[in-house]
Amino acid sequence: MNFMHWVQVYGYTGMFVMLALEYIILIVPGETTLTTVGILWKNGSSHFHFLPLLAATSLGTFTGAMIAYAIGRFLGRPIVLKYGKYVFLTEARLRQSERLFERQMILTLALSRYIAVVRDVIPYIAGINKVKLRIFVPVIFLSSILWTASFLAAGTLIGRALSFVVAHWKLAIIPAVLILVAGYFAYRALHKKMESALSGDEPEEPVSKTGNTRSM
Repeated sequence: MNFMHWVQVYGYTGMFVMLALEYIILIVPGETTLTTVGILWKNGSSHFHFLPLLAATSLGTFTGAMIAYAIGRFLGRPIVLKYGKYVFLTEARLRQSERLFERQMILTLALSRYIAVVRDVIPYIAGINKVKLRIFVPVIFLSSILWTASFLAAGTLIGRALSFVVAHWKLAIIPAVLILVAGYFAYRALHKKMESALSGDEPEEPVSKTGNTRSM
């Protein structure tokens, strides 16, 4: 599938559908798509406007997470495992995400949005564990807005940098490459640190039981 062609043809609706499908087929590159669309919006090569774009992407990823939650809650772990293997949702990934979830539910719901693959699995775990909607909905809704806004903003910054490099490439090309490489490795380091913190590889304070509220 040509994701950017889909975005350009179907606009806001295409973005909504793509971000929702990330939780169902697990092959939509969410971060890359958001960053690229941020670049397109900034350089004026698309007809997007920021607020509708933020709304479409945030609601898309929120809707996908709610669908995944409903599947986990009403169909259960056996069904998720039975059909999940066709979209790379393996038992190993499910177990890894369950370990993260058991340590600190609310923190995992929020920070997992920034961890590829884990982000897509956690709503299923929340559904399987029957997390109360009064906790799941607001955490996922707010984290959806923050996650999409972060990568759209990153795209706008990259778009500005690209425009400057094109206009002043003789002076800017080497610093731009260095900044790009440094930014990539900084993001990877932050990604690993967040995953490590959630998985408990780093020392942390005892987990409060208030962070693990589930329905009876």
